[in-house]
Amino acid sequence: MKIFGKRFAIKFQDIVPIAAFIVIFVFFAIMSYSPRTETFRLLSRINLSNILTQVLQTVIIACGSLFVVSQGHLDMSVGVNLALSGIIATWIATITGLPFLMIPVALIVGLAVGVFNGVIVSKFKVPSFMMTLAMLIGVRGLVNFIQVRIETQPLPAALSFLGLPYVKMPVFIAIFFIMTYVFEFTNAGRYSKAIGENEVTAKFVGIPVDKMKIIAFALSGLMAGAASVYNVVTIGSTTQMMGIFFEMKVIMAIFLGGVLVTGGSSARMYKIALGSISIEIIINGLAIMGKADLYISETVQGTLLLVILALSSFAGMKRNRTKGLADDELANSPEEQL
Repeated sequence: MKIFGKRFAIKFQDIVPIAAFIVIFVFFAIMSYSPRTETFRLLSRINLSNILTQVLQTVIIACGSLFVVSQGHLDMSVGVNLALSGIIATWIATITGLPFLMIPVALIVGLAVGVFNGVIVSKFKVPSFMMTLAMLIGVRGLVNFIQVRIETQPLPAALSFLGLPYVKMPVFIAIFFIMTYVFEFTNAGRYSKAIGENEVTAKFVGIPVDKMKIIAFALSGLMAGAASVYNVVTIGSTTQMMGIFFEMKVIMAIFLGGVLVTGGSSARMYKIALGSISIEIIINGLAIMGKADLYISETVQGTLLLVILALSSFAGMKRNRTKGLADDELANSPEEQL
């Protein structure tokens, strides 16, 4: 397709998230129709507000996790990182009597967990899935231990204003646009995508691969810490259930958004917004339809994830075949033969 004399290639993985979002939205909007009230319950102001509240937390974490996924890795610890950051930050803000201390403490704890993950993955060559899965299990036990000992910590009253729409939305928009700029227009994003395309080549051309892995996991942890503040503000207190299955929701949002499992150039920030909204519409739509049972929701999400992974794998194989043909043509060109 040509626009103003320039050629733009429309890729398969760019169409998937948009098509998936439209299909999911239209389907659940229709299924939410109530003959009694003659309204589409999914589209009610209160319901859309609830969806938006959940989307904000998913998108914030996904903004950081995208750096990890773009490198071809996974961070399975974001949910438990959210819980640990929120619980410690709220507790410290309460015992010190300094409510605003909650925000920097949450960010520091989240960042520390992320850096730890990144160092182990990069320096000790531990697969990211195994490393962060171990963190998910181990830190969840720590979270439960701390929560039992210090009991439920209410949100400091001085921070209740953070839940107001005119405060929450501008902060979210600022976070999203800052992370979009960093991912799309700085070396942190470019290098991460290059590593996902081919780590060996990235290292060969001088990209500091180990350093970028640490930075990617650090940003993932930092955003988990930021989301923990949103989570505590939304709930009103800390709980042992904080962050449960949140890592799966984030991963599904990223992949449903059309980002390939292998990462690389398929990773784009706008895709996580589409994926996050789609996931929340599915969860909310099932609840409206009276199918909120855990086993039904998990079955639907699991089946959807399988379909997404299949489409992602197909797109990845197609991309690799195209690359292989291009490399063969380059190798057989007269210039290369000379």
